[in-house]
Amino acid sequence: MIRKKSVYSMVVGLSLVGVVAASAPGWAFGHRRETNMWLLARAAGLSRDQIVAAFRNDPNLKTDITNAHKARQAMVSCIVSAGSCTNQISTYANAQQALTQERMNIWQGLFKDAPNPKQAATVLGELQQLQSQRRQIYQQVIGSGSNGDLSK
Repeated sequence: MIRKKSVYSMVVGLSLVGVVAASAPGWAFGHRRETNMWLLARAAGLSRDQIVAAFRNDPNLKTDITNAHKARQAMVSCIVSAGSCTNQISTYANAQQALTQERMNIWQGLFKDAPNPKQAATVLGELQQLQSQRRQIYQQVIGSGSNGDLSK
């Protein structure tokens, strides 16, 4: 009976995590790291519609996304074929850089016109504090490598 209850709890918990993750606006663009930007933008008083419109109306974003996807496909194909892929890797890195720069320009424009930027700064400080606490917990539980790298 306990096993069934544990499995059920695990499935429900993972399902909830999946629903929350899938519904987070940052995930709609396929960029998990931008979830914090969404949270900060909302804290700054920007609406979901304002954020979505800024990304949808940017004339360069769709091109940058397409270029990055194509460059990645070419790079992966080259790597898998065990060829010399220096050019493909460089092209992909440049496409990713252009895409990241375009996204950050959009975020910068949004925050520039945000009604409550001080609240976003407060939330950012709290998120950084939580990240620090999380890192400390990992170090206590797992221990740190010789250079403090938690991935070991």
